[in-house]
Amino acid sequence: MAVQPNQQLNLDAPQQKGFINFFKSMPEKSPTTVRFFDRGDYYTVHGSDALFAASEVFKSTAAVKIIGADDNTIESLVLSKSNFESFVRDLLLVKQYRVEVYVSKGSAKNSSDWALEFKGSPGNLIQFGDILFSSADQIVGTSVIAVRLGGDAKSKVVGVGFVDVTERRLSVCEFPDDDYFSNLEGLIVQLGPKECLFPMGESNQEYNSMKQVIERAGVLITGRKKNEFSTSDLTLDLNKLLLFQDGQQQNAMALPEMRFTTAMASLGALIKYLELITDSSNMGQFTLTTLDLSRYVHMDTAALRALSLLPPPGATAANRLQSVLGLLDKCRTAQGHRLLAQWVKQPLKDLNLINERLDIVEALFKNGELRSVLYSEHLRRIPDFLALSKKLQRQKANMQDCYRIYQAVGHLPELVNALDSEGSSPAVRSMFVEPLRELLSDMARFQEMVETTLDMDRVEQGDFLVKPSFDEDLQEYRRIMDESENEIRKLVVNVASDLGLEPNKGLKLESNAQLGYFFRVTLKEEKVLRNKKQYEMIDTNKNGVRFRNQKLSALNSEYIQARDNYTEHQQAVVSEIIGIAAGYASTLQKLNNTLAQLDVLTSFAEVAFTAPISYIRPTIHEQGTGILELKQVRHACLERQDGVSFIANDVYFRQGDCTFHIITGPNMGGKSTYIRSVGVAVLMAQIGCFVPCEKAEISLVDAILARVGADDCQMKGMSTFMKEMVETAAILRTATSNSLVIIDELGRGTSTYEGCGIAWSIAKYLASEVKAFCLFATHFHELTQLAEEVPTVRNQHVTALTSEDCLTLLYQVKPGPCDQSFGIHVSEMARFPQNVIEYAKKKQAELEDYQGLNFDCKSADKKQIIQEGEALIAEFLKKCKGLQTENMSEEEIMKQLDDFKAEIQAKNNPYIQALLSQI
Repeated sequence: MAVQPNQQLNLDAPQQKGFINFFKSMPEKSPTTVRFFDRGDYYTVHGSDALFAASEVFKSTAAVKIIGADDNTIESLVLSKSNFESFVRDLLLVKQYRVEVYVSKGSAKNSSDWALEFKGSPGNLIQFGDILFSSADQIVGTSVIAVRLGGDAKSKVVGVGFVDVTERRLSVCEFPDDDYFSNLEGLIVQLGPKECLFPMGESNQEYNSMKQVIERAGVLITGRKKNEFSTSDLTLDLNKLLLFQDGQQQNAMALPEMRFTTAMASLGALIKYLELITDSSNMGQFTLTTLDLSRYVHMDTAALRALSLLPPPGATAANRLQSVLGLLDKCRTAQGHRLLAQWVKQPLKDLNLINERLDIVEALFKNGELRSVLYSEHLRRIPDFLALSKKLQRQKANMQDCYRIYQAVGHLPELVNALDSEGSSPAVRSMFVEPLRELLSDMARFQEMVETTLDMDRVEQGDFLVKPSFDEDLQEYRRIMDESENEIRKLVVNVASDLGLEPNKGLKLESNAQLGYFFRVTLKEEKVLRNKKQYEMIDTNKNGVRFRNQKLSALNSEYIQARDNYTEHQQAVVSEIIGIAAGYASTLQKLNNTLAQLDVLTSFAEVAFTAPISYIRPTIHEQGTGILELKQVRHACLERQDGVSFIANDVYFRQGDCTFHIITGPNMGGKSTYIRSVGVAVLMAQIGCFVPCEKAEISLVDAILARVGADDCQMKGMSTFMKEMVETAAILRTATSNSLVIIDELGRGTSTYEGCGIAWSIAKYLASEVKAFCLFATHFHELTQLAEEVPTVRNQHVTALTSEDCLTLLYQVKPGPCDQSFGIHVSEMARFPQNVIEYAKKKQAELEDYQGLNFDCKSADKKQIIQEGEALIAEFLKKCKGLQTENMSEEEIMKQLDDFKAEIQAKNNPYIQALLSQI
């Protein structure tokens, strides 16, 4: 729980009234926007925001105060700066909220005249960069898209603009789509945007459907005026923002992307929203590309959830391991974490690129020494070069940042030499060794510049100062600093003698950038300071007691003043150095990208090697070869959980032989885990990772589509059944013969017969028309008869053993349909009351006897007798329909019907006899 601040909002009655009137006059905001008021040393929130902040920050509303009088009051809450910063991080990075910060335009912070100073959203973190990332050596990938419809009623076109401020990327994409915007959903899954700009005022069915798709993906929608989706000023803006290549025409109008008018209008809205033109550091830094929908495997949001690809927002370390991203993320760098999150959402369809990644993972997997030294030593020393390059570009860097780059680049030759050791693979050399050596060559002059300008002797003391030889004044300040330090060191012996301690052991002289020099003794030695009034305590913590005497305080003040003068005087030199260093930003970004890939592939190799059973390299075939065979496949996440002994199973698909598996069996028997494990293994293979199998042969899939789970979307006005139908409809529209489809428990949101009918028709369509590889888990045992109609359908079941009062789940998948239902056994395991269980058994017997029909036969023959009886009934009805009754009298018709009845009775079918006995 956060510590409540000591500050209080002290306003007299007129000030309270003035602020309340201003607050109530502010424009209405959405519930996902939180407004803060900067009071100088602290912040306040009011109204519903105060109640929300109190419950989130302090887990209680006790700190909320009421200000005002009579009927003119509002809730108020004070937040310290640390509380404010942590709350803003949570709002923007986890909860996906918007943030507004207001400052007073008057001379006093309590003025009733306020103006919006900062605003941020999940896709626009520019103004909050210092708050969000100042304490961490990393930045998070943030991207925002804008969507607009174009074309006409017959052929609508979706235009998407995309901006990633972190990577300085602008992208556009324009494509036709269906009524359910399946292509747009796939693109959103691939990009993973935090926010989407949407034209306000559009209320037709197409825009409503598109909005539902965006919300279903968990993306925050921000409405913008229609006139912002325009290309009127776009060319001028792009000419300023874009980094044109050598030899390229320096005019955005000549770029091929300009032909996508709808998408470019969306990009224009993004540039205005993010205010990219107002930041001079953005000039000439962005690239513009076309997004290619076909490059990656298509996945919908249902597949993203079904396969547990991403951890939920704010997940703990343990919860992260229950997702594919959390499992695979053993990355050692910030850039590696970002790239892996991107790769997991973008499985490749290019066989050569996949095999290139697999070649490197295999080389690192087999070379344990190289993998260990990369993972344990080299990669963890690499800072976030992208974050540092952005600081250089924005002229926000300092000499410490330059030194960190210098130090990291100086270490990289060891990493390159390790990669280029004897026996390293050609893929490792071509993808990493050669590019890194070239980039290090480009950084050589940067290294020389830092060595000739930075005073390396002072770095060990935490001072990042330029060499005093640059200026006479710097030399004078350095002389004062050195003399002060010499005098300070002499004090150690005198103070140690006074306290009865050994110099530099019992008594230590230390310094830091904030306090300068001070003495420290351990907590055990604290008693020597008691009754010693000549010593001034600074603070006490677990490391001991920090203190000074009067002489040290004077010398320290003299030293700090000289150091501050030195720092201030060197700014001109530092600014020039930073300006030169900014020229290396592009090289640093290339270095960042190369090392990020190395980090991710090393993580893949580490995960594969340290798994409970080592992963294997999959054999990948070209798309269309029609094979998916996994021997002893395991679920990568579940097998890592404590206390789990995972039961592996086989999967076999081959076009023309077997493309559709119907899996039956008891609840908790492993059906869902089995079908999910196949989807996860295929995805892992197509991002270039080893897979948890004994053997894997996989033809490239063009889509992974899923319908799993039965959660309501009541907040979006969508029932369980409606959500199920929408997701299934998307599968039927999108799947091809090269797709992998995973369906679990379809049709449970309606009546049994209707649900079974829907499940049957969908299964038959996928099996006989689409011919996609499909795993279909169901409780409708009637579906197993589909194997008799469609030759490529196979029945499988998860096994269990039953006794009178026990159900043992074996979690093994075997051929054939399940021969019984285990629902009552499961209810016994759940300890239902015995009378409820007995009544369930009685009702089950009645239903299985078809409304209480009883006829003598062995239970094994009952199904066959019923099938034969139903066939005779069908034949009887066919004959009845075929009667030519126009030329027959009523007596003739009745006689003919009696003959038909006699024929069917002569068959002596017990089922029909039981039916007739009920008449």
